[in-house]
Amino acid sequence: MVVRGIAQLTLILALVTMALANGLWPSCAGKTMLRSTGLSCEEKQAILDEHNRLRQLVALGQIHGQPSAANMREMVWDDELAAAAQRWTNRCAKDHDEGRNVRRFSVGQNNFRRWTTVPPGPYDDQPDWRHTISDWFNEVQHYRIGYNDATNGHYTQIVWGDTYLVGCGYSFYYDPALGYTKNYVCNYGPGGNLVGFQPYQSGQPACGSYGMLYSNRYAGLCSGEHYYHLGALCSYG
Repeated sequence: MVVRGIAQLTLILALVTMALANGLWPSCAGKTMLRSTGLSCEEKQAILDEHNRLRQLVALGQIHGQPSAANMREMVWDDELAAAAQRWTNRCAKDHDEGRNVRRFSVGQNNFRRWTTVPPGPYDDQPDWRHTISDWFNEVQHYRIGYNDATNGHYTQIVWGDTYLVGCGYSFYYDPALGYTKNYVCNYGPGGNLVGFQPYQSGQPACGSYGMLYSNRYAGLCSGEHYYHLGALCSYG
């Protein structure tokens, strides 16, 4: 019986290994993966631009009901966070990745799935990052300073003052139970949503008081150094 059990376990491990080698996670069973290749440089820049645009609005006190921010950092792209996000979305996962932390810091995560039963047209497999990030941000309507809960966690992570690195992943697949599904995942570092802490320090932007420079691209945001604009590095052919 022991030998038989070992043989069965060996077979199961072999099948799992084969599935993973082919990019087929158990959570993707029965689904057809249509896109899982990561993001283009332009898509990365769109993600950065939308995050920083929204963070700037908060920092300058332009969001109703929310105080301005003294220490809101400009976000920059991080390849390690992006690779982890892409691996997670390639699993067709609907929950958060509990193993997402990296050596440098704990990692926050926002995720979202959108689906339709309408077969996709020529460009319908493409992500709509601005819409998705705006949906996360719009949880601000449920947020009061000092009260973090499950209804506003996406928003508070987007505006967490000390978070300055972001990396995202995207997959598109057919799920017989739901339809054509777009799966978005963004990882953030250092992660926010710490219990007992507010997202940022209220007050007028005061980057120098926190040992930072003022961003040269976004008034009101702070930067540890002057980062290159990702779009300038993209190859447009």
